[in-house]
Amino acid sequence: MIVKKLNDVSGGGFPGARYNEKKIADGVATLMAMENVSEALRHNVETLHRFGLDASAEVERYMKENSKTYGNTKTTRFQFHVSASVKGRAMSPEELTDFARELMEGMGYARQPYFVYAHHDTGNNHVHILSTRIKPNGYAISDHQDRRRLNECANRILSPDIKKDIDRILGYDYETEGQFANIVKTHGYKIEKSLDGYRLFKCGGNAGNIAIGDILNRITKNSPKRKDRATQLRAIIRKYKGEIAEGKCQNVDNVKVSKGKKRKPVKAKLNTDIRKILDNHGKPLSEENCQRIQTLIDVLKTKFGIDISFQKDKDGRVRGYSIIDHAEKIAFDGSKVMKLSELIDFAIKPQRKPSPLDVYRDLFTVEVGKDSRGNYMLINVKDGSTYRKPISPRQYAWYNGVKDDEREDVGLTIAATMFSEEILTEYLIRYPIHNHQERIKGMAVVKHRNGNSLVSLKKC
Repeated sequence: MIVKKLNDVSGGGFPGARYNEKKIADGVATLMAMENVSEALRHNVETLHRFGLDASAEVERYMKENSKTYGNTKTTRFQFHVSASVKGRAMSPEELTDFARELMEGMGYARQPYFVYAHHDTGNNHVHILSTRIKPNGYAISDHQDRRRLNECANRILSPDIKKDIDRILGYDYETEGQFANIVKTHGYKIEKSLDGYRLFKCGGNAGNIAIGDILNRITKNSPKRKDRATQLRAIIRKYKGEIAEGKCQNVDNVKVSKGKKRKPVKAKLNTDIRKILDNHGKPLSEENCQRIQTLIDVLKTKFGIDISFQKDKDGRVRGYSIIDHAEKIAFDGSKVMKLSELIDFAIKPQRKPSPLDVYRDLFTVEVGKDSRGNYMLINVKDGSTYRKPISPRQYAWYNGVKDDEREDVGLTIAATMFSEEILTEYLIRYPIHNHQERIKGMAVVKHRNGNSLVSLKKC
């Protein structure tokens, strides 16, 4: 829930009446409630709406007539105009109207004339509340720290929901405090470290505290569910990256409504962090690539309930990202699913010709690097296991000396000579062979000149 007090207006007018009534005329709003108003006004407004006519003049005239100060106050800020919105369709217009009534009571406006309008011109259900600050005795209701008080009042009303949110958050699978903090943020809360845990804030108001013990006691490490889901997420992301790159998948969920009530797609609002990502050459991403990343983020969120957020270094550059999988309630360090460099790369790969190496691509991926211990190769098996072995300077030079589109094949070839036992074990787990003759047909061992054996596999 996000509650906002709209800008104060001086001069004793109620421009909120024109704003909300115009939304009704455009077919994107409904008048849900008229509280503490005369029967005459109620009849006039309902009649005008029935014939599709603008009732703003009637509403504003009534509000002005019921905002007499009698010289007791010098303020001319009569209008009280508030919006309350939720993500998507989390609350219906009727539920939001009930919330509006509770909010007005909590803010001291229960006996004031007010109107509740439900708007449906965006992807999020929201209501606008229009009232007057001037009480029948001519005095104004104090607007001191209205914005803070509004959010604290909203949190009090929603406190049962906040408790449910906290219980839900603690039910996620996470490995670090940082991942826990990311889960909290995706639920619409701000988080701040306190002496005994973390303090939560929502809409600017205090939403409670979670003890550090409750957080640490629920940390999990290397759960089988996590490994399996990481593999699934990797496949999902690659699938939609390919469709976005080919123009087959576009974000059209965001729409605007024209005066003719036609829904037209609009470009998704870009996450500002995306512009802080650098490509493999240390340069900012193109505008086209930024939009593709945003489309990917939106598709993953709307189709699968997957949130992606980026982590920045002290210079403000994005160095990593996190994944919150709400469907399975798991938080990931993004690099455990897919490297950032691969996530942002939408280059369409040329169609690969069938190759004997294809069977390895289904089993593992290869990484080659150099550190204080020398040159090394890693194979990351699809079940989550990782194996490391040193490689020779000659192998390292061979891998890094070929073109980018040839490097994977070279890596697979080297891996097949060095990790033959690990690859064979994984192959037999993935494709169990019960007949001894088929087992012999399914593999062959080839001797290389350097004495190493290359296990050649094929699916039977």
